[in-house]
Amino acid sequence: MAKAGHTERLHQGVDGDWISVGAFGAAHGVRGDVRLKSYTDTPADIFSYKDVRLGAGGKEISLQKVRTGKDGFVVRVSGISSREDAEAVKGKQLYIAREALGDSLDEDEYFLADLIGLEVRSEKGEKIGLVRAFENFGAEDLLEVLFDEPVKGIGRYGYFPFRKALVPDVKIAEGYVSVALEMWLESQIAGEPETSEDKG
Repeated sequence: MAKAGHTERLHQGVDGDWISVGAFGAAHGVRGDVRLKSYTDTPADIFSYKDVRLGAGGKEISLQKVRTGKDGFVVRVSGISSREDAEAVKGKQLYIAREALGDSLDEDEYFLADLIGLEVRSEKGEKIGLVRAFENFGAEDLLEVLFDEPVKGIGRYGYFPFRKALVPDVKIAEGYVSVALEMWLESQIAGEPETSEDKG
């Protein structure tokens, strides 16, 4: 499934029962075709899943590949037959049941969903917050951290690019991830707005 800038292979996810495998983009043409971005390691694998849902636990849909595009696929979707219908699903994610993947994860693999709620520690081993969510605004995956205490000039929330240099350790069993806090703070001072957001 999706590789996201770490040495480990990462799998998109929202909760413990449903795994996100892709997302719809803009409508294509007037017959209801839709652009699709796949999160799977081999993008075309998204067409191999038998029970694909629109939203976690949502309506079951079927996908038919029309063609391969620069950033994904153009697909025909069951129940969508007009441009208006296609525009209505823009941004919606596609899910499969987690159980459908069985025991396919290797030792160094995990679902991003499993990181939500984990303790976040600094390079000194100090607890500084919790993993609140994962975001991707188009450039790369970002680890959203809810800080225990507001960080001066940043606030209670910070976005760490999910790269080995900034998120060096992911310890699911131990219940934490570590971040290079000082390096990240220096990048904020240097001015990299795409990696942080002040929510007050």
